[in-house]
Amino acid sequence: MAKARKTLHITVTAGPYGSETPVSVFRLVDAALDKGYDVDVLAYEDGVLLTAKAQRQHDDPIWTDRAEHHTDAGKAHSTTAEFVARLLEKGKGAPHLNWFV
Repeated sequence: MAKARKTLHITVTAGPYGSETPVSVFRLVDAALDKGYDVDVLAYEDGVLLTAKAQRQHDDPIWTDRAEHHTDAGKAHSTTAEFVARLLEKGKGAPHLNWFV
């Protein structure tokens, strides 16, 4: 008899760029998939904006003229929607990721 796969359920209410919470959720989802867990994410309130396709890659405009203060000067930062898209690609098969908004 096949062993049933465990499922991790996560609710995220934090929107993009306001706190470290989305990055922590992305890392948790990635690690859970690596360990063989199915993952269900419910994005609620501001969390629904994590997948907004209208986001643009950006640099930190405060430090673009002072590279010594910003290690990524001139480089575009990925959007949260791009991070979610990569996780969804990773979770297409088994283990599986569902992202609900």
